[in-house]
Amino acid sequence: MGKFLADRRTEIRVVAAAVGMRLVVYLLSVCILFLFGEFTETFTFSDFLGAWTRWDSPHYIDVARYGYGGAVEDGKHLFLVFYPLLPWLLRLLHMFIGDYRLCGILLSVVCYAVGSLYFYRLTERELGERAAENAVVMLSVFPFSFFFGAVLTESLFLAISAAFLYYLREHRWHLVAMLGFFACLTKVQGVLLAAAVAAEILYAERFFTRLKERDWRAILRKVLLPGLLCAAMLFGLGIYLYINWRVEGDPFRFLYYQRTHWYNGYLPIWETISYVAENALAGICTSVGLSIWVPELVLFFVWLVWIAYGICRRLRPVYLTYLIVLFFVTFSSSWLISGGRYTLCALPGFMLTGEWLAKHERWKIPAAAISAMLMTLYLAGYMTGKQVM
Repeated sequence: MGKFLADRRTEIRVVAAAVGMRLVVYLLSVCILFLFGEFTETFTFSDFLGAWTRWDSPHYIDVARYGYGGAVEDGKHLFLVFYPLLPWLLRLLHMFIGDYRLCGILLSVVCYAVGSLYFYRLTERELGERAAENAVVMLSVFPFSFFFGAVLTESLFLAISAAFLYYLREHRWHLVAMLGFFACLTKVQGVLLAAAVAAEILYAERFFTRLKERDWRAILRKVLLPGLLCAAMLFGLGIYLYINWRVEGDPFRFLYYQRTHWYNGYLPIWETISYVAENALAGICTSVGLSIWVPELVLFFVWLVWIAYGICRRLRPVYLTYLIVLFFVTFSSSWLISGGRYTLCALPGFMLTGEWLAKHERWKIPAAAISAMLMTLYLAGYMTGKQVM
């Protein structure tokens, strides 16, 4: 009973700290807007909401307001590239709250708190309490973590993916299938969670050993049946493809718009890093270079360090597999301009960071302080319309 109460108190602190962090970042954004903004009249709450509704955010709101068929730009359904769960939730909340932007902000705060709680639980289970605390802190002050407060899918995906990985380790397959279904409706990275499922089932149930022993009954009961149940998560992708077909008669129409309008398609990873490095070196003293290309290049090596460290310490395959798949998908883009935001999906990387800091405690405060300063810098850029996306 005592341990239960202690655990509950810890979880309450995690949730309270997560909500507090969002409020601090919002307050900081207001200070930045006061300092650098050009407001001819009194600063209003609508100005605050507008500042947090930039880049892709208005597109999600348009889909929520008009549906995919009605959200048209230049006579085209360009917003088919945006996955439907966030717009659906915005539309649902709008039945009770009159401003779509406020709906998005509230949804982000709640999802961030839930995601932080599950991320803490997951890391504590695998790596211990100190590592869990460090991991949550480093995720919260990551230079691009302010996106968790925007009207975007980052907080929503954090909540879903952290809970997904937690219940995957618990082998609660029904919850895994349900959360995976929602993940596939949230963003493209949701489909990659299927690789984590495969890795966990094959490893935990000793598939190759059972195959060698020809233990067909155990393979059927412990590998194939859970795998088939979890495969139901892909129905989320099926719904998204159906939306594309319903709107334009082609289930893969989003790929066309990704390539022709958003200039984002597949590129071998070495070619991606080549143009990222070239742009970073050429623009190291420019706003665009420091906003986009230099962070992309630095983060490429951060991912490599995460993967190498995970391999060296023999991180459980479920996490290492997911991290590696995410790495290749993230850095195989023909126009990688949101690598910092995509890195927020790499929960195993932050778990490893938390563990390393637990072993090297003297680096915890300097690492958190430097990261928080960079977050403040990029938040200022985001608030003032720089190419931080």
